[in-house]
Amino acid sequence: MGYFNIKRSFFIVPSEKCNVEFEKIDKFMLFLENSGVGKIIENVKYKDNKCKGRIGYNPAHLFAAILFCFSKFNASLRDIEDKCIFDIRVSYIMEGQIPNYTVIGDFINRYIVPNQYEIFTCITKQIIKEFKLEIIDVFLDGTKIEANANKYKFVWKPIKFHDKLDKKIKKLLLEIGYDNFNAKTLIDSKTYSDDLQDYAKNNKIDVNQIPHGKGKRLTKEQKNYRLGYTYLMKLLEYEEKERICGKNRNSYFKTDYDATAMVLKEDYYSKLSHDFHAAYNVQVLVSSLLIVMYGVFQERNDIKTFIPMNDLYFKYYCSYPPNECDDAGYGNYDNYKYMQEHKIQNYVKFQQWEGETSGKSPQLFYTFDDGTMCLNTCIGEEVPFDYYHRRINKDGKLYKFVGCNECKYSYKCKAKLKHKEYDYRYHELIPEYELLKEEARNNLLSPKGIEIRVNRSIQVEGTFGQIKNNMNYDRIRRRGLEKVSAEIMLMCLGVNIRRYFESFEDNKFKRNCWKTPNSLHKEKFPYVKPKEKKLSRN
Repeated sequence: MGYFNIKRSFFIVPSEKCNVEFEKIDKFMLFLENSGVGKIIENVKYKDNKCKGRIGYNPAHLFAAILFCFSKFNASLRDIEDKCIFDIRVSYIMEGQIPNYTVIGDFINRYIVPNQYEIFTCITKQIIKEFKLEIIDVFLDGTKIEANANKYKFVWKPIKFHDKLDKKIKKLLLEIGYDNFNAKTLIDSKTYSDDLQDYAKNNKIDVNQIPHGKGKRLTKEQKNYRLGYTYLMKLLEYEEKERICGKNRNSYFKTDYDATAMVLKEDYYSKLSHDFHAAYNVQVLVSSLLIVMYGVFQERNDIKTFIPMNDLYFKYYCSYPPNECDDAGYGNYDNYKYMQEHKIQNYVKFQQWEGETSGKSPQLFYTFDDGTMCLNTCIGEEVPFDYYHRRINKDGKLYKFVGCNECKYSYKCKAKLKHKEYDYRYHELIPEYELLKEEARNNLLSPKGIEIRVNRSIQVEGTFGQIKNNMNYDRIRRRGLEKVSAEIMLMCLGVNIRRYFESFEDNKFKRNCWKTPNSLHKEKFPYVKPKEKKLSRN
């Protein structure tokens, strides 16, 4: 007789605790009904009227079960199928029906992927409406999540190899008498193929009868054509790789063309490995501990994701956030101009923020409406660019600051001094950018700025901690940018629904925001001490 034999089958009667959970499920289903998300998926049909067979699944209940699993469990397709069988709450949502994992995957791909942003904003707006949340302070941050691809199957964009091949092709074309190409641009495969075919036709080369192997003699024309054909095959390969990469990235993976080679945080900070991983850049906008917008990008840094994320927010909420606070990875001239144009209060750190707060790299230049002054109170003179001082930024202006030899702050200045005999330095500045940084600096140092900076680390960093650690989501399961974006959407909705369930006890959405005390004053940067220069010994 075995130790683990079950002698008889029995039916589990729901307890009082189960009834409490069922009440929460009923509230959750009513919440989805009031959100209007049912209108988006009401046209889902899993059974043709002409076909005979089992009755299809209720799409609204299937969507609710998927969303519930993403908020509570490790929601892979087989895990959702498993929960429909063994978890009494999911079985209650599905009314005892057990969909196969292929049905669940087909439902996600066919009906959630194309309508992902509409579904996300529809449910999020309902949470905001029910709990009367104020979306005033918005926080943006991103993280890199590993894609479902082999990390050793990445392909670099062949820019240098393409340039070398282009030179060889043009050299060959000149040798065979074809010079109808632009020397400054890369020749395309179609133009090159037409020239090669024309060369074979004019020299009566039968491309199918060119001999191969050792001991076979070829004419000069046949050798040129064979070499040209080899170049053509390589050119087609390079053009295909560049087409897959696109303009804004330099790599892709053979097992997932949309994934980009990135160094993940555990490798970047620990310095234990420098292997590139297939990954996506996931961005979220958080306010009141609620994810209000998400985005999946192929960029390896965060600077270029700022404007698309705010455009997405405006598209689905019809307004821009009143205040926005981000880390220094988003602080550049274009993003500051964007905030000024759309009247978003700027609490975004600029890239020199850490240096100014620590005093290691203090603010060296102060821009006013009537001029620019350095830390040594020297007014800069605007001078034209020349051969030795090239323009770096299109809106930049070149300034000349005199009196550098006796300056007590020269040990902090990074502008190059041409020679000790010259008592001046040149520095390129963007006056408008300096004014925008000054505005951000004043906002961040104010009591409101201190409050919003503290809340940024609580809210958006805590959201990623919830996703990666508490929900054990550290690797993407799907492939392709659209499907990955839909998976991230379900995960973000899972975080929102998770917090929605936590609010049932107190009937209040938990915000955990830090409030500024009345005694708090404006913060100041460390004072930069002047340093006396040592007299040179004769």
